[in-house]
Amino acid sequence: MVRARAVARAIAAMAVAGGCGPAQPRTSPPPDRGSPEAIRWRRVHHETFDAPFARPPWVEDTYGDASPYHVDAFDEDGAFFTQRGGATFAANLGRFRSFRSASRYGEGGWLTVELYGRDSDRDGVPETGGRFESVGGVARLISTRHYDGAIIRSTEPLPARYRIEVTVGNIAFGGARDGQWTHGGKVNGYDGDELADPWFFRDGDPTPRPAITQNGVYFLCITDYARPAPHNNIFIHHHRKVVMDTDNNEYGPAPGAAVHGAWSKVWNPQTRRGEPDGSHYVSMLWLDGSGFGHDWFGNDFVSFTPGGWQTGDPVFTDKYLDGERYRFAIERDGERYTMSVTGRFHHGGVTTYRGSRRFREPPVTWHYNRTAGEYAPADHDEVRRYGDVELHTWPAGSAYPDHFFFGDPHINFYEGTAEFDDLDLYLPDER
Repeated sequence: MVRARAVARAIAAMAVAGGCGPAQPRTSPPPDRGSPEAIRWRRVHHETFDAPFARPPWVEDTYGDASPYHVDAFDEDGAFFTQRGGATFAANLGRFRSFRSASRYGEGGWLTVELYGRDSDRDGVPETGGRFESVGGVARLISTRHYDGAIIRSTEPLPARYRIEVTVGNIAFGGARDGQWTHGGKVNGYDGDELADPWFFRDGDPTPRPAITQNGVYFLCITDYARPAPHNNIFIHHHRKVVMDTDNNEYGPAPGAAVHGAWSKVWNPQTRRGEPDGSHYVSMLWLDGSGFGHDWFGNDFVSFTPGGWQTGDPVFTDKYLDGERYRFAIERDGERYTMSVTGRFHHGGVTTYRGSRRFREPPVTWHYNRTAGEYAPADHDEVRRYGDVELHTWPAGSAYPDHFFFGDPHINFYEGTAEFDDLDLYLPDER
């Protein structure tokens, strides 16, 4: 409690200092690194994003097993989609070409920038593509169209124990303003006619569904596959271990439609319960590894809230505020993931939210084992079949090295901008 009050006072002091007199240097909210007996961390990388980002040429991704971005049945041309969507999906996928770009960044190239752009007229040049720009010492994420994708990830797999921190500010990926979902000529941050094609449809109806019902950004995420990059939203949902993100999701399914209730809830400390709210939430999620979850939506959530852990019906931590900056952190200490976020929130004011769960604590964290030797009983493998393809979801002898990423990983959803700064990687100080 003393530490939490100290953090709150520090942020409050920054806010007061910025309110009058000469402009103050941009600062990140101080993180909460746990109790004094916790691991002593040594910072090994500090990235301020002052250097410009490279602009390598776009390279077409022609899909298939030979693609460097191939992973499994949920790939862009994966068996899940071809089996469920048939000829309609194949025709929709063939209407455009996909292009990617990858470049190293930071000290020793410890970061990799992965971009995606769609060539809708098939002339060999993407109309737009996701990108990062170094603007005033921040990495500004720009997704002009919902087909754009852009993330920054760790180049190499992370070790058994690490801590990653990043500051996120000026978040503008949809949501309501003054209770209105239409503002600035946009609907939830979109023009209003965007489709999440060709990957987001439903069993029995391969017609792509609207994209405007969901808009958001990933603040910090740990993945379970070797080369994190933008992919379709179904793929991404099957490949997260832990994540902090937002998904503005309350607007109706089509332009002019009535507003539908949000699928998400946010913890309200006044009523001591989760209340429907689809705008500007901040999630702190451990993905449930006790089962594979839903083909279309991925694993169930284990969600941290100020009122305790929530499973099943999604309840999220709090809501971010326009114009504020937040310090996100994910820590792996060898037997658990710990996540925290510090800043000024809608419900909690200036505070730090911090949650920690052991990997094997029921329900286990999805694909927690970096190495085959870390996979302990019970066996959680399931077998799924999509057409002629058989997918083992968590087989014996499997391994899922950790990578972190942040940004816009969806190539059929999300449109907007956000700023990332002061990215730090810590390893245990064993000196």
